[in-house]
Amino acid sequence: MRRMQSKRLIPYFTLLLALPACSKGGATSDNVTPVEISLDYVGEETATVIDINNLPPATPTPTLAPLPERVDISLMMVGDNLLHTGIFMTGKQDDGSWNFDFEFEDIKEFLDAADVSIINQETPFGGDDREFTSYPTFNSPTAVGDAEAKAGFDVVLAATNHAYDQGYSGLINFADFFHNNHPEILLCGIHGSEVNNNDTDTAESSEEREPFGPPAKGNWRNLKDTTPHPSTSVHTDNNRIYLLDIKGYTIAFINATYSHNWESVAADAIGHLDFLCPYDPNTRRLTMTEVSQTVLDDIHEADSIADAVVVCPHWGVEYTFTPMPYQTTMAKQMIDAGADVIIGAHPHVVEPVEWISTDAGNEALVYYSLGNYTSTQDYPERVYEAMAWVQLYDEGNGLKVDKERSGALSMINHYTYGPMRFGHIYFLEDYSQELCDSHGLLPRTGRRLNMSDLKSWEQQLLGDYALTKSDVLSP
Repeated sequence: MRRMQSKRLIPYFTLLLALPACSKGGATSDNVTPVEISLDYVGEETATVIDINNLPPATPTPTLAPLPERVDISLMMVGDNLLHTGIFMTGKQDDGSWNFDFEFEDIKEFLDAADVSIINQETPFGGDDREFTSYPTFNSPTAVGDAEAKAGFDVVLAATNHAYDQGYSGLINFADFFHNNHPEILLCGIHGSEVNNNDTDTAESSEEREPFGPPAKGNWRNLKDTTPHPSTSVHTDNNRIYLLDIKGYTIAFINATYSHNWESVAADAIGHLDFLCPYDPNTRRLTMTEVSQTVLDDIHEADSIADAVVVCPHWGVEYTFTPMPYQTTMAKQMIDAGADVIIGAHPHVVEPVEWISTDAGNEALVYYSLGNYTSTQDYPERVYEAMAWVQLYDEGNGLKVDKERSGALSMINHYTYGPMRFGHIYFLEDYSQELCDSHGLLPRTGRRLNMSDLKSWEQQLLGDYALTKSDVLSP
């Protein structure tokens, strides 16, 4: 086949070149002689004439799709609501009734500002028909739960080492109180009479059991839902995974405890209390320094159906600022299983906040412990506490943790002595040495609270993750 020659079209035009007449020696002359040069089209076709008055319409510039609008979801959590006698007696009214609204008045701004608010309810509501008791076996008034609901808490964590303090019936009462009276609250970690667990006297391990039916009442709800999202239609028959809808996104919560203060799992607690650690199926003896495969599988399942996974383990060693090496190992295993945020409880003191990256390339924000929210414990480090503030965001690629805007606020649980009663929750930035000197610790134990210690603990434990009130509340 003959290749066609390309046709070059060269327009015909006349050039008038002003060619100077040069004199000998290079001198110029003022006499200029016009020269006409004619150029014909080269090729076989004639020129195309374009009518500039009848041009075709220009191709419109494509409109770029707008960038997705950023969605922010803020999550806050406070630590152990540990109701010693001095705390629950503060709630007793002159007419004999109970009211605990005072517990949360000092953090109202943060409860209102957060999209999701969480509290660790350390002590159980075993029943108002029983005596209210303190350490070592607690029973707290259900009016505390009423106050938590009134304050606006969205999630209550109940899988603690004290959940079984009042035995099987107390554990059932604890769960049923929330399910029957406050289904708007997502109660995590325990299961009441909705679980038909007829074989609790067997030695079968929960690792070998099938899930105990559909999620308990209150485990699936819509909260402040504003926009449809594909994940809002998800559901799970695994009642150890707790799902919350917020702004069209699904957040999953998993709450489990290392133990219920026994070395072996009580047979009738199986299926009613979520355990963090594995135990022998024959002896039910717990291995308290490992995370069970059941929990890791639950996290993995939660990750497959939710936009973010928050794991709240009840773990660690009491009264130590430093998490144990096995906790870091457990945290990394949970992160690789799909955890985005880990917020722990149990040590009764604040432990570090850190961003953990695993060898597999996964990462999450970890709060090992927030300390006590309320208590009347008798050492200065046990009245220093933290409020976790986690900022999640989506710019079109799914929910992620905003490292720059997440952290913790330092607070003080201030109580008085003679009689011992709850005083206030103060933020460290509002506290003073004068208030330190008025704390009930001094007359009760002779131990003085010092601002220098409080600030040192904040720097040591929170470091760059320390936040101020304005960091959170300012627009």
